[in-house]
Amino acid sequence: NSTAASLSGEIPSLRPDLFESAGLAYDLAYADQPTPFMRWALSAGAARAVDGLGMLVEQAAESFWVWHQHRPQTAPVIDELRSGIR
Repeated sequence: NSTAASLSGEIPSLRPDLFESAGLAYDLAYADQPTPFMRWALSAGAARAVDGLGMLVEQAAESFWVWHQHRPQTAPVIDELRSGIR
């Protein structure tokens, strides 16, 4: 999901049979709890649903690499950010 729907507590208009049994739902939004899209996807049959915090951090790490030729460890950053948004 790359729409702004999750930011307003909504989900995009999607078919309820969209997910296969091993399907992954990815929401670019992130919060201290699963987004409405993530909750909907799991109830619609997705095997897993994740938010966009990891993508945000990984994109920042790639930018850091471009400017400094050093790739930071991202797992500790993600953990720290997760603890700060709870």
